[in-house]
Amino acid sequence: MNRLSLLVSRLLLALAGTALLAMMLLVVTNIVMRQFASSFGGTTEVVGWLTAVVVAFSLAYAQATKAHIELDMLVARMPQRLQRFVQTLVAVASLLFFAMVAFKLWEYGILAMQRGTVSQSLRLAIYPIIYMVAFGFTAFCLVLLVDVLECLIRGKEA
Repeated sequence: MNRLSLLVSRLLLALAGTALLAMMLLVVTNIVMRQFASSFGGTTEVVGWLTAVVVAFSLAYAQATKAHIELDMLVARMPQRLQRFVQTLVAVASLLFFAMVAFKLWEYGILAMQRGTVSQSLRLAIYPIIYMVAFGFTAFCLVLLVDVLECLIRGKEA
C-alpha cells in the first residue's frame, strides 16, 4: 500500500508541476499580450483553478515525504511511548478530517455537475476542477492512511 500511495503521489506531483507551468505561461503570455494588444479574458479565473489543482495535487507527495513543517517542541520532550501515542492520535485526526473534506468535495462536484454550475467569466463547467481537487485530497487521505497504519504497527512493536 505504501508503494501505491507513493506512486499516486508522484504522479499527482508531476501533474501539479505541469499545472504550475501552465499557470506561469498563461500569466506571462497575458502580460506580454497587454503590451501589444488586448489580453484574453478569464485569466484570473483559470489561474485560480490551476492554483487549486496545484495545491490539491501536491498534498499527497508533501505528506509522503514529510516535506511539511512540524512543530514538535513539546512532543519531543515526552517519553517515547507517549510520543508515539500523540503521533498516532494526530495521524488519525488528520485522516478523519481530510477524509471528510474529500467526501464533501466529491459531494460538491456531483452537485455542481447536476446543477450545471458554470464559472463567472468563461461560463465553463466547474465540476471537473472540483473533481480534480477532490481526487487530490483523496490521494492525500491514502497517504495519511499509510501513516496511520505505520503508527499502529510501530506502536505494537514497542
